[in-house]
Amino acid sequence: MQVLELNQIVPDPSYIYYRRNYAAVAKLQMLSKTIDIKISFTIETGPLGDKMLYVDIDPSEDIDYPLIPVKSALKTYILKADDEGVLPCP
Repeated sequence: MQVLELNQIVPDPSYIYYRRNYAAVAKLQMLSKTIDIKISFTIETGPLGDKMLYVDIDPSEDIDYPLIPVKSALKTYILKADDEGVLPCP
C-alpha cells in the first residue's frame, strides 16, 4: 500500500491558531489497483513545536484493506508535505 498523492486539498477555517483542518482526496495504490478516497485531517501544533496529526477517512468509502496501515501511510505522507510547505494555508 502506498500513498501516491493528495488532490483537492481544501483548508477548513479554524479560529484556533494552533490547529489546521483540511479536507482532501487521497490517491492510494493498493496491491493491483489505484483508488481515490475522501479524507479529512487536522494538524495540531503543541506548545513545544511538536505536531500531532489526526486522519479521518470518509465512512462512505469502501476500502478493502486494513485501516491502520492506510492511516499510518497517510500520516507519514501528510507530515512530509507539511514539512515541505506543500499544504495550503488556512
